[in-house]
Amino acid sequence: MNDGLVLRAIRDADGDQLVHLVGAAYAEYPGCVLDLPDLDDDLPVPATTAARRGGRWWVVEDVGTIVASVGTGAPDDDGRVELKRLYVAASHRRRGLAGQLVRRVEAQAAGIGASHVVLWSDTRFHDAHRLYERHGYADTGARRDLDDPSHTTEICFEKPVAPAAPTRTVGWEGPFGAEHVDWYDLPDGVVFRGNVEPSGAGGLSAALGYEVEVDAAWRTRRARLETADDVRVLHSDGHGRWWRNGQQVTDLEGCLDVDLEASPVTNTLPLRRARGGPVRAAWLRVPGPAIEPLEQSYAEEGEGRWTYRSAGGFVGELAVDEHGLVTSYAQRHADGATSPVWIRV
Repeated sequence: MNDGLVLRAIRDADGDQLVHLVGAAYAEYPGCVLDLPDLDDDLPVPATTAARRGGRWWVVEDVGTIVASVGTGAPDDDGRVELKRLYVAASHRRRGLAGQLVRRVEAQAAGIGASHVVLWSDTRFHDAHRLYERHGYADTGARRDLDDPSHTTEICFEKPVAPAAPTRTVGWEGPFGAEHVDWYDLPDGVVFRGNVEPSGAGGLSAALGYEVEVDAAWRTRRARLETADDVRVLHSDGHGRWWRNGQQVTDLEGCLDVDLEASPVTNTLPLRRARGGPVRAAWLRVPGPAIEPLEQSYAEEGEGRWTYRSAGGFVGELAVDEHGLVTSYAQRHADGATSPVWIRV
């Protein structure tokens, strides 16, 4: 960012500074106060809260002091992403910083396939309303009362976003059918959106869709797998904690990657994140509904070739391209023979 400012993902250690930033903004309006530990319960542990709820959250630092914040909620079933917690310290306003943060949320929303960004703003925050309107947000007419100590009523604003174009597209033929996946770049990460059409010989009776979002360090943050009979959604903080439907999944403690049984696309994640070695992944079995930890390892053989091993004795031989995407995947049998599993098409 300009002026020596640093934009980064939020950490739980930012809680005290975040409480100060938001509290100072509220104090500019008579009768507006923080509601801890209730309505504002996300502020003391912001990174954990954002991860548990399936969103993202960033802060801006100026020489170690947090001067701005913005976040998102998880995408909803109607294709909307909520812009949340946009605050800029009084000392850093009128520099275009708020606009940059709004555009970051819009880029995130477009990348993950959302059709609209929505936000709720206190009726007293007139300067913020003007900012949103300058950036193309319209008052939807919806209002809600929060029944909090500040007697808050909020206005709903909304803006359509154009879907992002995929950065690259690949496909495979494999044991579950024909697969198509698009790779989308995010402001600080990547999202894969794909589908598998059953071949009739595999383990699928109907089409399967999936979405996997990783951060800039290639740590899984969100995974969604959907079939005709089942929807499984996982959220992670990128540090080995996982949530399903808002409840922590302790069995997955320590997993940094997700592994979709029906797709080779998630082999890319540990290869890009750690360049191989031992891996503990959250394994989404197909057909569902199981999600379980799976111990794995990757050994580099040179020239884009890897040996993959998983608990239970499975051994695979993988070839990948310059992006870490599988070009061929074969199972190695005990007698040394191999048989194809996935082939790039």
